[in-house]
Amino acid sequence: MEAMMKSQKTNPGSGQNRMSRRSFTGSLFSAAIAPVIAGTPLVHGLTAGSKENNAGHELWVSAQGGDAEHYAMSWISAADAQTTSAQPTSVLSGFRGHGAAHHPQQANIMLMFSRSPGTEGIVVDISSGNIIQRFSSPAGHHMHGHGCFSTDGSVLFTTESDYRSGEGKLILRDTRNYKIIAEFLTHGIGPHDVHLMPDAKTLVVANGGLRTHPDSGRTILNLDSMQSSLVYIDSTSGRLLSQHTLNESKASIRHLDVADDGTVAIATQVQRPAMSDNHLVFLAALHKPGEPSLQLLQAPDALISHFNDYMGSVVINNKERIAGFTSPRGDIAGFWHIDSGELVGYHSFHDVCGLTKTRDEQYFVLSNSAGEIRQLSAISLRENKSLRKNYDNMRWDNHMFSITTQATGLFIS
Repeated sequence: MEAMMKSQKTNPGSGQNRMSRRSFTGSLFSAAIAPVIAGTPLVHGLTAGSKENNAGHELWVSAQGGDAEHYAMSWISAADAQTTSAQPTSVLSGFRGHGAAHHPQQANIMLMFSRSPGTEGIVVDISSGNIIQRFSSPAGHHMHGHGCFSTDGSVLFTTESDYRSGEGKLILRDTRNYKIIAEFLTHGIGPHDVHLMPDAKTLVVANGGLRTHPDSGRTILNLDSMQSSLVYIDSTSGRLLSQHTLNESKASIRHLDVADDGTVAIATQVQRPAMSDNHLVFLAALHKPGEPSLQLLQAPDALISHFNDYMGSVVINNKERIAGFTSPRGDIAGFWHIDSGELVGYHSFHDVCGLTKTRDEQYFVLSNSAGEIRQLSAISLRENKSLRKNYDNMRWDNHMFSITTQATGLFIS
């Protein structure tokens, strides 16, 4: 812990981030940015001059919207976000989205899943800006906002719950028509995030441990008995390969990212009302291939406290071997090295939750509910303020994804 942070003290309000541990407590700062209500048309395209002429368009995609009338899947070209005043493209969804998944074989196809306890998903053709298909949870089930594809794109896996029994499920759909073809148990309650591992046959699932029911909205029904777990499941048979838990039973494993070498970064959310005391809980963890236990990522008490028991997104930069974690409740993003486990920096940003990385992995990209996007150097973790963008009509939601579409496939109005 003594060598946890190593560089210059952050200037209050600057958002800059490599720092010394000793200076941390006095340097935290949260800028006040007033949220706005998004108002987007059914499909609002990018300006005609914004088309990229390269091997493919890099887009940043996110659920967004401040109310039922404006919930949408939206995207902005990375080139436009850097050089023009073009506005994001939005496709109204009819539900509040959460996570998304990019088809691995059809570069212009992007899916969005409804926030728990929603039951809907959409398939969007980025090239036309149209929803080409909708799909729903089976009877008695609801979604948890995440899903992933098999490597060949033939199967979609979504995390869902049977709210009658409380069992966590992986629902498998044939992507030719998005009809359900099978279901697997997740060997836990409240499965949230899911990713395909680099071996292309193993799924890693975050069982959040939280039971909900559509009749009671997002109210947690099992706080006293909750048990979260990280599980690995064979994607063809549903067989449980391994299961791992945290010592803190009230820490809900929610979001994951997977490095190229199979290291899994884990973001948790503490259910404080269910705890008997107020001890601090480390929120970030790693699981490395072959290791029997999860590794908690250490940080000074001041930082852990500032995350306010909540991490919202996680993404790994493979080039720099750094995992970033966001906290909208703490107005902060933190960054750890996934080999050493060392905390290497933080960035103060009001209501930050969306987090991705640029295609070349030179920058982390952060978004918030006020429509702002920031880019931090993956090397220095300093913001390039010349790239800061504000989209007043946007309300970026929990997660942001960086995808590459076909070179001729970006919808432009």
